[in-house]
Amino acid sequence: MTKIIEKKLVEYPYLPEPLRIITFDNGHKLVLAKKESPMVNISTWVKTGSINENEDNNGVSHFLEHLMFKGTHKYKAGEFDCTLERKGGIINAATWKDYTFYYVTIPKKHLELALHMHADMMIDPVLPDYEIGQTFDPNGTIPKDGRERCVVIEEIRMGQDRSWRKVYDKLNDKMYEKHPYKRNVIGTKEIIARISRDDILAYYQNFYSPKNMTTIIAGQFDDEDIINKVIEEFKFQNTIPKKLLEPDERVPETSIKTPVVLTEEAEIQTGYIMFGFLADKAKNLKETISLDLISVIFGEGKSSRLNQKFIETPEKPHFYQIDTCHYQFKDGDNFFIEANFDPTFKDEVISEVKNEVNLLSKISEEELNKAKKRLKVNFAESAETVSEIADTIGHYMTVMEDVALANEYLKALDEIDTNYIENVVKKYLTNDKCSISILMPKKA
Repeated sequence: MTKIIEKKLVEYPYLPEPLRIITFDNGHKLVLAKKESPMVNISTWVKTGSINENEDNNGVSHFLEHLMFKGTHKYKAGEFDCTLERKGGIINAATWKDYTFYYVTIPKKHLELALHMHADMMIDPVLPDYEIGQTFDPNGTIPKDGRERCVVIEEIRMGQDRSWRKVYDKLNDKMYEKHPYKRNVIGTKEIIARISRDDILAYYQNFYSPKNMTTIIAGQFDDEDIINKVIEEFKFQNTIPKKLLEPDERVPETSIKTPVVLTEEAEIQTGYIMFGFLADKAKNLKETISLDLISVIFGEGKSSRLNQKFIETPEKPHFYQIDTCHYQFKDGDNFFIEANFDPTFKDEVISEVKNEVNLLSKISEEELNKAKKRLKVNFAESAETVSEIADTIGHYMTVMEDVALANEYLKALDEIDTNYIENVVKKYLTNDKCSISILMPKKA
């Protein structure tokens, strides 16, 4: 029987009680977050995504996410969704570079049923061949069987037709030398068309182990009843992987070693451009918050520098859209500037954005304080619903690697001054540390 080896309380902002974090002897973690709500959220975060893939199985994390809903030995495919949706549940999952997570948000009176079915899906997926679909030559005719293999390949095809996806994928690949972050999370049609059930099962057995799983329950419930229910439902099978999988070498890359400018053409009417930068690990809390502040100041919303200069009050209007984003990752963050523009002004666009990057070395107190207020509002809103609470806890447990950092967030945010944020700019966001990806219309 599963035993508890550790219990601890961790303060968490805006919640009436500290989080209860229980670690079981098999490594599985349970986080209990109390929130007065008519709904409850159950989610399990698995510490694996494309970070644990290699050249032979890239995309398997996302493919497996689809297949986890295709039945267990107790419930046939579709029964999980239909049963809980009839009870008012919202069921979904997501795969990203550092994690894959599965969740149910449901009225609290159905908590036990949802926990039973959720746990069953996590520990006993059947992964049936007839749901996966037959392997085939990706350069030949794609089967019309509607199975999950074809569904994922259609997702890949649709993504390849999107201009922003083309720009991002090309840039993301060249920002890294070896790290598995360089590859697309969804994989390639060549790998998805040929990967076998045995290889998918091997990936599940290697990385969906109890030590890689954190289950989070947010809402109103009796703690001891839920702990006992989790022990009862999460009876992990002592499966020894039939073959050991070796993910790619994972040496963090926190700066682009060889910046490049990449240009591609497509059947489009406007130009697309992305500037990409690397930074330190997400758990470097103060720097991570600083990059969020810089993103707000520089390119998020109408009042940001880039939007004011190039969209709201341009001297020569040739930008259609421009903004920034900051992605947090376990092995090192990404920062992007992206713009859609009149292609006849490509050289001007590059020059003007680079000039604005140079001006980032000076940030005013007014800009910083305004950005801080926005982040404080966003942080408070992340504790408003059981779903948002569970998502934020999952992020801190997997990407930040320490949920206690959430309680340090507001203090760290207040400590950041203009000197600190300008040093972060100089450390990561300079033109000699960025690669650029451009997508242009095909010439007549």
